[in-house]
Amino acid sequence: MKISIRSPEPFLFEAADKQIGILLIHGFTGTTAELRPLGEYLHSEGYTVHAPLLKGHGVTPEEMRCTSWVDWYTSAEEGYRRLREVGCQEIIAIGLSMGGLLTLKLAQFHELLGMATLCAPIKVRDKRMGMVRYAQYFKQYLKRRGQKAEHIEKELYIYDRTPLACVASLDQLMKNVSHVLPHLNQPILIVQSEKDETVDPCSGNLLCEQIGSKDKELIIFKESSHIITLDKERETLFSNIAYFIRKLVKNKIHIET
Repeated sequence: MKISIRSPEPFLFEAADKQIGILLIHGFTGTTAELRPLGEYLHSEGYTVHAPLLKGHGVTPEEMRCTSWVDWYTSAEEGYRRLREVGCQEIIAIGLSMGGLLTLKLAQFHELLGMATLCAPIKVRDKRMGMVRYAQYFKQYLKRRGQKAEHIEKELYIYDRTPLACVASLDQLMKNVSHVLPHLNQPILIVQSEKDETVDPCSGNLLCEQIGSKDKELIIFKESSHIITLDKERETLFSNIAYFIRKLVKNKIHIET
């Protein structure tokens, strides 16, 4: 089984001021490596940043096959609690791809100052997704096809095959979150790549339409692919996220005073 050598370890960057904690949640079969540049940027802005490693990720496909979306969500919750433990008073969750779905699910049960989703799969490009709940009983793994652009590929910790049982669980998570959206009201920044090769680019608009939040903003990146945190527009993405966080903090201070 071939994997890359990029470190998948969770990270915690603590700031002197613990008022704001940023929870970063990575995507399906991904790791914290895809979020480290964003984490380093936000830490340089003065925030405490934590990215947990979701259960079954950053190990082997065999180990991942023994997990489900409930396990991945539990890992996200543990990351939330970790930020509370180090003293963060307010938490903002940011999720990439499936991490965006977990962010939305987290908002259902936990207090968040705000949240951001990056290329969250409200709808996927692969039309076979609807059949995977049956296919998993006939085939255990799906071999990886193709590669990301070189500047992205070299930053990833990659499985050469994906457990179909986990793909079926991802589909369950997508359906679960779709029912939750109208009941969420936290401020949200929705980011979508126009050249997303995995998620249907209409997902950004669908999420913006369906979520109950009144304070919501959709930003489309025209030159980025699915792993937007590592792509060519990432500096603009990072500054947009930082601006969103500053607005949340300013509004919080205004309300309290």
